[in-house]
Amino acid sequence: MRRTVAGLAALLAAVPLLTACSSGGPSAWTPAPGAPTDRSATESAAPATRPDTEVAIPSLNEAGHATSPYPTSTVTLTAGQRLGVQLVDSMTGWAWNLTATGDGAVVRRGPDVVTDPCPADSIGCSPGIDQTFSALAPGTTTLTWTFVDRGRCSGTSPDPARGCGRVTKSVQVTVR
Repeated sequence: MRRTVAGLAALLAAVPLLTACSSGGPSAWTPAPGAPTDRSATESAAPATRPDTEVAIPSLNEAGHATSPYPTSTVTLTAGQRLGVQLVDSMTGWAWNLTATGDGAVVRRGPDVVTDPCPADSIGCSPGIDQTFSALAPGTTTLTWTFVDRGRCSGTSPDPARGCGRVTKSVQVTVR
């Protein structure tokens, strides 16, 4: 009987920790280099409208089974337009990390736009987001994301022998 009571007490003590993880508490979310570091600021600062042009990055499940880089996508914008790169903000160990931010004189990283929010009562939901980039001036630059499996790959250094860093997706952006 004492074991049952002790087990129940331990479970009840863990409930606040579990709900904190599912309600905006600490998570595996890591901003990409150059992105705002405060998640709530990123989401609340997002423009109300979606970008002018959107490009989808392969799904995490698909990328987790890929063995080589994906073909480069090409996009043409005019100065002032915005590009949205569609990702899933994963709460798992798999993620796409922006590893090459391109020429800052041609495009600038903007706030993320949540395109597919999770219900407030969901646990482990991964929202859809657009990482946005504003076209600044004429030129051509390339943005690159690298797929990472945090369970197998540590840090940001490529380790092709372990399958780390060899799956990438690039978007070549031309601003006219």
